[in-house]
Amino acid sequence: MINYIIGNVTAVSDSYIILENNGIGYMITMPSSSIYAIGNMDGDIKVHTYMAVKEDDVSLFGFLTAAELEMFKMLITVSGVGPKGAIGILSSISVDELKMAIAAEDSKLIAAAKGIGSKTAQKIVVELKGKIGKDVFSSQGALTASQGALSGKRTAVHEAIDALEALGFSRSSSVRAIDQLGSLDGMTVSEIIGQALKIIE
Repeated sequence: MINYIIGNVTAVSDSYIILENNGIGYMITMPSSSIYAIGNMDGDIKVHTYMAVKEDDVSLFGFLTAAELEMFKMLITVSGVGPKGAIGILSSISVDELKMAIAAEDSKLIAAAKGIGSKTAQKIVVELKGKIGKDVFSSQGALTASQGALSGKRTAVHEAIDALEALGFSRSSSVRAIDQLGSLDGMTVSEIIGQALKIIE
C-alpha cells in the first residue's frame, strides 16, 4: 500500500494530477480544491494517497493533508459512497466544514455536493456522526450558531458553482475562481457569480 508520494507535478487537469517520482508518473485523482492549491506550489510536494483496487482497475486518490485522507476513508465506508463520490464531497466542502455538517445533522449541505443525493447524504450523517470527535464543537450553542452560518455560506457557494456550470464553465474552474475571491461574507449568489466571472474570463 502506498501511504504517500513525494514528487514533482508534471501535469494538472480538472480532476487529477501527474506526480513524477523516480522516473514514474503517478496519475492521482484529487479534490478540485487540492488541485487548485497545487497550482500555487513550487518544487516537490507530498501527496497522501489511497489505492483503490478493483478487478479491472487500480486507481490512486490523493490529498494534501492526512486529515483529508482520513475523512475520505471514513466517507467510503458509507453504503453508496464510492471513492469518486467522496472526492466530489471533499471538492465541495472542507474537512472541518464536513465534520460540522455531520455533527449538525445538516444532510442538505452534504447533498449539495456533485453526485451525492439526499438519501446518501442522510446515510453519511447517520453512519458517521458517531465517528466524528465530540470536540468538533465546544458547546451546543456553538453548534447551533455554526450550523446556521455554515449552511448559509455554503448554500450560496454551491448555487454559484451550479450557475457557472450552467453557463458552460467546468466545475473545477468555477471552484478555483470562487476560491480566489477570499472571504464571501455578506455576498449574495449574484455577487459571487459576478466576481467569479471576472476571474474566469
